[in-house]
Amino acid sequence: MKKIVAVVLSAVLAIGALNLTACSAGQGGEIVIGNVQDLSGPTSVLGKAVTNGAQLAVEKINNNGGINGKKIKMITYDTKGDVKEAINAYNRLSGQDKAVVVAGPPVSNIGLALAPIANQKKVPIVGSFIDPRVTVKEDGTAQPYMFLMQPSSDQYSQILASYTLNKLGKKKIAMFYDQSNAFAVSLVKPFVDYVKKNGGQIVLETTYIAGDKDYKTQLSKIKESGAEVLYAPNYTQDNVLTVKQAKQVGLDLPIVGGLDYAAPFASMVNDPVAADNIYFANNYSDTEPQLKEVYDAYKAKYNEDPINKAYLGYDKILIIAEAIKNSGKIDGPSIQSQLEKIKDLKCTTGVITISPKTHAPIGLSMVMYKVEKGQYKDMGRYVPAEQK
Repeated sequence: MKKIVAVVLSAVLAIGALNLTACSAGQGGEIVIGNVQDLSGPTSVLGKAVTNGAQLAVEKINNNGGINGKKIKMITYDTKGDVKEAINAYNRLSGQDKAVVVAGPPVSNIGLALAPIANQKKVPIVGSFIDPRVTVKEDGTAQPYMFLMQPSSDQYSQILASYTLNKLGKKKIAMFYDQSNAFAVSLVKPFVDYVKKNGGQIVLETTYIAGDKDYKTQLSKIKESGAEVLYAPNYTQDNVLTVKQAKQVGLDLPIVGGLDYAAPFASMVNDPVAADNIYFANNYSDTEPQLKEVYDAYKAKYNEDPINKAYLGYDKILIIAEAIKNSGKIDGPSIQSQLEKIKDLKCTTGVITISPKTHAPIGLSMVMYKVEKGQYKDMGRYVPAEQK
């Protein structure tokens, strides 16, 4: 009799555990979404903005009744900018926390490390890591559980290269980038290929590695290279050091680079002479009307202006919510199949359609900005002829 009771009790406990798991995964009253961001490391300015934007979207969705009547619970873990921390966070979310989908960071190194794990765990990640290798395998097929919600580095680099050659009229280009960073490296080859194909010249390519703080030797070489423009697609804190040290060595060239020159870059430099004559492509224009609601809500909640990554965080949740809404079951594989079908979804950074072949957006244009004496100037939307 004791054995029978024990077996029955074990069965009851097992059923209870299954019900609890189903509930945590979204079959009950809430849907668990993970959020993996750098909140205290070298890219924490970006990670905090992504998290804040995502939280705003979660609150709005919940205030409007949730997704198909279920509220979202977002669980956030700090990667500290470290790949191992990110892997541990994702494993905890997909295992212990029973998250059904994860909002990923704007960090390609971490995206590359998470891709094979996500494919195994079958809990999709929607991120803003722009290295194409994060979402596309070597054989050209999509990484099943990895999704990008902004232009890839290939698309982005072509925009920057075309603008440099055709709008700035600069043909002789020097390059300076972090060779240990997947994000920076992913923005190099497509830029170089476009420049060489369209009559430009790379007069000097010089690099550094993460942790380096003195760039004056490389910047002095750039000064003597005969370059007309500097291409430096690096992280925000490195960009701050670059422009300050460029001023110290007397290097006075226009700089073209990535989204990390967006706010708060200029305020971090805190020098209008150093933060000047810099060009980058942004996902949106500050004057576009669809931003106002998010801007006002962000300002009211956090008492600061939202930066680019805040809107990206907001849009990640909109994309995730749309996929969950259309899923027959609230689990990773079902959500993954719906993420591949996202089409003409109106977000703050544009109208997003996800390609099932690349798991990246198609047809997204970018807005060129110039940092002029510490101020951001909208130069209008720009699309190379090749992308039209």
